[in-house]
Amino acid sequence: MSDLDLVAALTRLEAAVSALRARLREQLDVSGSDLTVLQFVSRAEAADRTVRVKDLAKHLGLTGPAVTGMVDRLEQSGHLSRVPNPADGRSRHIELTETARRDYSIAMDGTNKHLHELLASFSERDRVRFVRIVDRIIAAVDLGAPSP
Repeated sequence: MSDLDLVAALTRLEAAVSALRARLREQLDVSGSDLTVLQFVSRAEAADRTVRVKDLAKHLGLTGPAVTGMVDRLEQSGHLSRVPNPADGRSRHIELTETARRDYSIAMDGTNKHLHELLASFSERDRVRFVRIVDRIIAAVDLGAPSP
């Protein structure tokens, strides 16, 4: 397999992920950055983790006030809700609304199921190798990015 074949595979992967994100943005009626927030919250919920504005700010590389504005907008549009933190009554956790959770699940259109089936077929050794390869690809892409 040539370098050109590998680059072509990466290009196809990038196109598939872009198409998925476009489909999700359209079906959920959100912007790209709002979709990133919804995906982060959805993944956290799937892993039984809570999300705070601070967590989103770190993930997105934005300030707390900028993320608060995004959360406010997504709350007003019915995608997110703020719920009291049982451990600290002064703070709130961010969750998908039931409607957003259902719509996101429908919008994924079986994609998660297929990905989970594929990844479940990997041996532990293959999983470790896959993560290392993905991390190396990300590092290569990041190294090629212009400095801010």
